Amino acid sequence: MADAPRSTPGPEITTGEHRRTAWSNWSGAVRGIADRLLAPDIADRLLAPDIADQLRDIVLDDTARARGISVVGSGHSYADLVAPTGRTLVDLRHHRGVVAVDPAAMTVRVKAGTTMRELNRELAAAGFALPNQSAIDEQTVAGVVATATHGSSPRHGTLSSHVVAARILTADGRVRTITQDAPELDGVRVHLGCLGVVLDLTFTVVPGHRLRKVVHRRPLPEVLADLDAFREVHFGGFWWYPHTSQAIVWEAAPTDEPPTPPPGPPGALLGLLCNNSWPPRVTGAAHYAAAVAAGRSGARVLRCDDALLHHLPPPVQGTEYSVPFDRAADAIRALVREVRRGGLRVSAPVDVRFTAADTGWLSPSRQTPTCHIGVTHPVSARDPERWVAPLRAVDSVLWEFDGRPHWAKVHFRTGRELAGRYPEWDRFQELRRAWDPDGVFLGGHLRELFER
Repeated sequence: MADAPRSTPGPEITTGEHRRTAWSNWSGAVRGIADRLLAPDIADRLLAPDIADQLRDIVLDDTARARGISVVGSGHSYADLVAPTGRTLVDLRHHRGVVAVDPAAMTVRVKAGTTMRELNRELAAAGFALPNQSAIDEQTVAGVVATATHGSSPRHGTLSSHVVAARILTADGRVRTITQDAPELDGVRVHLGCLGVVLDLTFTVVPGHRLRKVVHRRPLPEVLADLDAFREVHFGGFWWYPHTSQAIVWEAAPTDEPPTPPPGPPGALLGLLCNNSWPPRVTGAAHYAAAVAAGRSGARVLRCDDALLHHLPPPVQGTEYSVPFDRAADAIRALVREVRRGGLRVSAPVDVRFTAADTGWLSPSRQTPTCHIGVTHPVSARDPERWVAPLRAVDSVLWEFDGRPHWAKVHFRTGRELAGRYPEWDRFQELRRAWDPDGVFLGGHLRELFER
């Protein structure tokens, strides 16, 4: 169910200017026709010594401002943060690579369009690693930070919490450098793409290391009764297999042991497990067999970022809620009850992971140790709205446990509702209006959250 890197479809990388261009996210569930898609090609340093010069022209262009501007990356958000229809899209995936690693400060400065996979590989080659890792590595670093993507460690906050500096081009054409002592840093750490165009980010790093990852099967009631044990692990989480009482628990900790061969991809098996057209009894039997098999995978030793990767079969839509750790066991029990009574039709294994409290103004982990509960549902070309009812049901259940939705996942909450869950909501609004008073970077979904 987890471990090896994987490939997923995403928007094709292009250069130059393209008119009336179709754009979609990786699952195809978010799509539209952009007025223009601009992909600055910075390979020729003589023509483009600083990407900020090209981007400033775009940001200050009257037509682009009137239609609205969205920055796009790998398109890995389930939520419609881009709102592509009729807007000017700026694709920064050619703006990639590590700018500098500072061994004395233990930081890395990286361009916004760099993927997590590229960053992890370059850091590993230099003998470093990020303190925490995302479960997938195809997102750009700017997208990871914008949405408070989290890892799997109760000892660390979201990946946004490891940002100590950022350069961002705001709607007035000004490049702002936000450093660790700037009061705005906790606003920039989770910005949803509506503060401007992020140019580069500086993260803290740690020495490179390997993790020993152990996977075993346990009854879900035992896991929930002993949930506090996850507070002490370096990295860890579990999958609950719906329509069974089985969970696959995994933990990972640093080790000096030699690496073991990486596991192969799960292939068609995972896709079959996520097939929601099966009756619950059939799904339960298949999941039980899969849980038994997964529980036999034992221990592996892998490079730290590889050890924390998960598989996810495309195309899917997903929702995820971050609930306070103290309420997590009851929240998961409520999901189990909803599945058993037939009110929630899900088949994909439910992903449960943990992070420490952090300080981002819009971080789902702000000021509280957090349990992240993720549910996915297949996207069907024949019935493109089939995922809506199941994920809405998940949303309804987890909201009642003081949950905060993952910004890059589907949710069904209004800005007014979310404002009540974020004490610094108004402070972020003040920063957004100061840097983008005309709402140039507010797409339809974000405008609904922040202006209605």
